[in-house]
Amino acid sequence: MRNLTGEADRQDLVEGFTDRLVTDLFRHCRGLSIAWVADERRCGENLPPRNPPQLSYVVYGSVQRGGSQGMLRVNIRISDAATADYLWAGRQEFRPDDVAPIQNDITLQISRALHILLLHAASRRVLIGLDEGLGVDECLSRAEIALRGGMRAELTAEAQRWFLAALAGESCNVKALTGLALTCQTLVSNPWWGDPRGCAAASDLGREAVTLALELEPNCARAKSIQGMLYSAAGRLEEAAHAFIQALAIDERLAPAHGFAGYNAAFLGRAWETSPAVDRAMHLDSSDRRHSVWYFFSGFAELLLGRTEAAIALLGKSLERNPSYGSAQLSLMAALSLTGRHSEAISMAKLFRQRYSEYPAHAFEQLWLWRSTSPVYRAQAYPLFERISAL
Repeated sequence: MRNLTGEADRQDLVEGFTDRLVTDLFRHCRGLSIAWVADERRCGENLPPRNPPQLSYVVYGSVQRGGSQGMLRVNIRISDAATADYLWAGRQEFRPDDVAPIQNDITLQISRALHILLLHAASRRVLIGLDEGLGVDECLSRAEIALRGGMRAELTAEAQRWFLAALAGESCNVKALTGLALTCQTLVSNPWWGDPRGCAAASDLGREAVTLALELEPNCARAKSIQGMLYSAAGRLEEAAHAFIQALAIDERLAPAHGFAGYNAAFLGRAWETSPAVDRAMHLDSSDRRHSVWYFFSGFAELLLGRTEAAIALLGKSLERNPSYGSAQLSLMAALSLTGRHSEAISMAKLFRQRYSEYPAHAFEQLWLWRSTSPVYRAQAYPLFERISAL
């Protein structure tokens, strides 16, 4: 960011704006590597200068005097690092005293623009090797077939590729954007499938994809429900609850919105709401595809409420339908340990470690413990995590 106001005393404001912008981009674009370009000053040791060939996009801009007395204007551009072509531009006027909210708006605009650029690039890469005759509808059909195959890493990855292929043919296709966001949410909910950075990147991409879908079709209940799932996984529990309410106001028979709303309620300290919500979801969706997830939600809630034997039965049903479901495995090992069945708990822990050998033992805290500040939930959950950690 350059100071083009002609006022030297604005330099501190511009530099502070730049530093905070970079910090905020780290938080919103966790799948990206960010660096100062080689000819710019370095404000942080964790941002080494890079040569242009190593960069994909360059974000830059200026602050100058605005159109009205006392106003300033921030101009931001994103260009292709290789060709220097402009890819996106934005501007906004603000009063110097209002720099914080404007900075947040600018960060969100840049984050959205970068994720759209990444989405388009990923869509183009996916097309390599695919049958060029496939249309958008066929790509969407193949993605849905993969999702119906079950909640497994390879099927989720296959569905994601087909949704990206559909977006290559129609970048504003709501079904493709919503489906892509769902695959991202599935990755976030199963962090043992990949590395922590990959999960963070999926969370950010899913958030932007579903936001785009809702801008195109505000009354898409499925998109609103998936937005709620992503909010919940990110610890934005009240926003998630509101999103599920909105989704069900549009379509009261949307089973995932009922089920995930019940799961989200457990994190808010209201685990007694989970099983009734899951029962509604299972009644509305009689297919076996999601039942592993629904049984886990109910089992997890029963475990929080101290009804351990009921939890073991439900978690067992979850694993009958999906033996590789890591969430159910972790919860079941805690439940078995609590009831004194230590050898079974140890066997379950070994099975988990064999299947997911690279998954860090402490990382489940991010998925379940740290995402809620509810003292009720923390008191219920902490003993479970102590058991899992010990195992």
